[in-house]
Amino acid sequence: MVQSGAVPLFLQLLHSEHENVCEQAVWALGNIIGDGPQLRDMVITMGLIPPLLQFIKPELSISFLRNVTWVIVNLCRSKEPPPSLSTVEQLIPALQHLIRHEDVNVLVDTVWAISYLTDGGNDLIQLVVDHGFVHDLVPMLNHKEVKIQTSSLRAIGNIVTGTDEQTQAVLNEHALDYFPDLLTHQKDKICKVSGTHHTDSLTHQKDNSLMSRKEEAVWFLSNITAGNKHQVQQVIDADLLKYVIHHLAQGEFQTQKEAAWAVSNLTISGTPEQVRKLIELDVIPPFCDLLTCKEPMTEAGFPQRSSSNRKTLQVIQVVLDGINNILKHAGDVSEHVCLQIEECGGLDKIEALQNHTNDEIYKVAYDIIERYFPDMGEDVTSSGDVMQQESFNFAPPAAGAQGGANGQPGGFSF
Repeated sequence: MVQSGAVPLFLQLLHSEHENVCEQAVWALGNIIGDGPQLRDMVITMGLIPPLLQFIKPELSISFLRNVTWVIVNLCRSKEPPPSLSTVEQLIPALQHLIRHEDVNVLVDTVWAISYLTDGGNDLIQLVVDHGFVHDLVPMLNHKEVKIQTSSLRAIGNIVTGTDEQTQAVLNEHALDYFPDLLTHQKDKICKVSGTHHTDSLTHQKDNSLMSRKEEAVWFLSNITAGNKHQVQQVIDADLLKYVIHHLAQGEFQTQKEAAWAVSNLTISGTPEQVRKLIELDVIPPFCDLLTCKEPMTEAGFPQRSSSNRKTLQVIQVVLDGINNILKHAGDVSEHVCLQIEECGGLDKIEALQNHTNDEIYKVAYDIIERYFPDMGEDVTSSGDVMQQESFNFAPPAAGAQGGANGQPGGFSF
C-alpha cells in the first residue's frame, strides 16, 4: 500500500469535508505508522501532524477523538529510534489538552503516549517534565481505573530512570504517598506494559512484559534507591522499605527480583546509616534465600530457558553484591550480620557459590568468605574444594565501573 503511493492520498483525505472520510483516513494512517519507526518518520515528513492535530476540538465525535489519540500513541510508541524532539514538541500541546479529557479511553491512550515518550531517553523525559505532565500523572496513581493506574505508574517509573533532577520532580509531587496502597493492593491485576531499568550501572529498564502493579511499584522504588542519598532517605521516611522486604520474602519471582534490585541499589547509593536501616528491618534472611532462586517454570512444569535463566543469574549476582555491601557498611553490628547470614543458611549458599560457573558470581562469593568468614575460607581451601587463589584474578569486575547516571561509582551492569 505504501509503495503504491497511498500515503499522499490518505493525507489529502484528511482535508475532506466529510468527517467519516477523515476518520477513515486517520485510521489508515495510524495503521501505517504503527508498522515501525521508518514508516512513522516517513509519514511525519510528508506532513501528517498539523492536519491530525486540527481535529482535536470540542465538537469532534468521541469515536473520532479516540482514533486521533490512538494515532498519537503510535507516533510516540517506538524507541528504536524514538520520535524526534521536533515531532514531540508538536505533539505536546495536544497531549496537554487530552490528559485532562473525561473519556477513559482517551485518557488511557494519552498517558500511554507519555509513557512511551519517557521511555525514549533523558531528553524526551525532560520535555515531559518541563511541560508539567508530572503534576497530572502522579495523582493518577490512585485512579479508580486500573488501566490508568498502570499507565501512569509506568510513565513516572520511566521518568525516575532519568537524572537525579528528573527523579526529584516526581518525588516533589509526593508520589511516594501513593505507594503503600500500590504495594499492598489485594487485587493485583496483571497488565500489559511497555517501557524500560536505568541503562546505567544502578538503574534498570523494563522490557515489554506482563507486569503486576506490585512488581511495577517495587521496580519504581528500585530506581529511587539508585538515586542520591536524599532520595534514598525519602523512601526510608515514607516507611516503604518494609514493603520492599515483604515482597523480597513473599512476592512472586519477578517482584522478588525487583525487590532485590531495590535493596542492592540502596547498599550502593545509601549512607552506612541508611544501609543499617535494612539490617534493622531484618533484610538478611529473605535476601539470602534468593541466592538459591530457581528459574521460573512454564505452565507445563519445565524450566524456562534463555532470558529467564539469565535473569536468575542476575538476581544471584545482585544479591551477592548487596550482601557484600551490607557487610562493608555494617560497622559495629557486623558480627550480628555475620551471625544472621550463618543462621539463616546464607553462609552455606555463599560457600556453594564459590563453585559457580559464572566468574562474577564466583568472585564475589569468594571475596565475602575471604573477608568476613575467614575460618570458613580456610576450611574450604584445606579440603581442596576450591583451587588456589593465585589461579584466579580477584580484582573487582570492570562492569559498571563507569558509574551511573546519578554519578554513583560501581553498581550492576548486565
